[in-house]
Amino acid sequence: MAYSSPSLENILAGILRDIRNLHPEADVSTDSDHYIRSAAVAAAIEGLYQKIAWVFRQIFPDTADEAEVIKAAAIRGVLLKDPVAASGTVALKGAPGVVLLEGAALKHVVTGEPFAAASSATIGTAGTATVAVTAQTVGSALNNLTGNLVLTSPPLGMDSTATFVGLTAGGVDQEKVESLLARLLDIIQKPPAGGADYDYERWAKEVDGVADALVLPKRRGAGTVDVVITAGAGVPSAEVIANCLEHILGLCSVIADVWVYAPTIRTVNSTALVELASGYRLADVQVAAQKAYDSLLGALKPRQSLKRSQIEAMLSNLAGVVDRSVTTPTSNVAASSDSNLIGWIRPGTITLGLLE
Repeated sequence: MAYSSPSLENILAGILRDIRNLHPEADVSTDSDHYIRSAAVAAAIEGLYQKIAWVFRQIFPDTADEAEVIKAAAIRGVLLKDPVAASGTVALKGAPGVVLLEGAALKHVVTGEPFAAASSATIGTAGTATVAVTAQTVGSALNNLTGNLVLTSPPLGMDSTATFVGLTAGGVDQEKVESLLARLLDIIQKPPAGGADYDYERWAKEVDGVADALVLPKRRGAGTVDVVITAGAGVPSAEVIANCLEHILGLCSVIADVWVYAPTIRTVNSTALVELASGYRLADVQVAAQKAYDSLLGALKPRQSLKRSQIEAMLSNLAGVVDRSVTTPTSNVAASSDSNLIGWIRPGTITLGLLE
């Protein structure tokens, strides 16, 4: 039977009872000296019980406070992962042969966020070049950034304006304590085995910028291990992938051909017709549907397919939706149409119309 500490009232009643047992004539009414002194002692005892209960919770990491979880995890070598900066590719223009040096500073025109060139780049004969850039502010806030940048000190013969090619990606926030606790419990429940499937998953998740990992042993034959990693907001950067591979190879005690790579994104859009209850507007339901759609597809992991019935159920659960008919996709969607690729379904847009 679980133990529960006595309440302040029960502690006080016990003290007063003992006083009356020892001195039957003693006055223990609420305005008596015995009551006042007993109340003070009972409060102190109740505080000790609360302290003991707190100490007990700190013994087990799944009930401990955040500071104690971090300390318990550090003892086992499980540390909070640092945030990672977003990165992207920038298009440059200028005279052929002009070189942009590694570390050159750029600033985003709209946000003012600083970026730095991750390598040097030389303008080609066509007057253009591309260079990888890394945000100087870490975290996921600078993911999905596009538009123009300005070179702080452009080399002579190079345009001061550069343009993102695609969107920035790979930025990851500081790891949350809940994630750290999950990794700690994983080690406790599944101790390191020197190369088991779950070892590779754990090693990958130890790397800054890696949110999850899918381990595929023997995918390319005997002695091979594929580790497919994802970041919190999408695919990780090339730097994170390289760091993950280096980290795994440094810990793996068996001879294996290890590949670490990101999944191939498959963005899925959807359309549907809905019948609305009285008082509901299509525009409001559209906003709610997009949030629910993002949540539904955002929970999918690499290799997991999207069931059309999941979209139907999601729409049926929206407030104000009386009936629905999903028009696209027309069937279940596989993570990839190419068996050689590890696909990862990501949410696109869902567009609603009214049922006639």
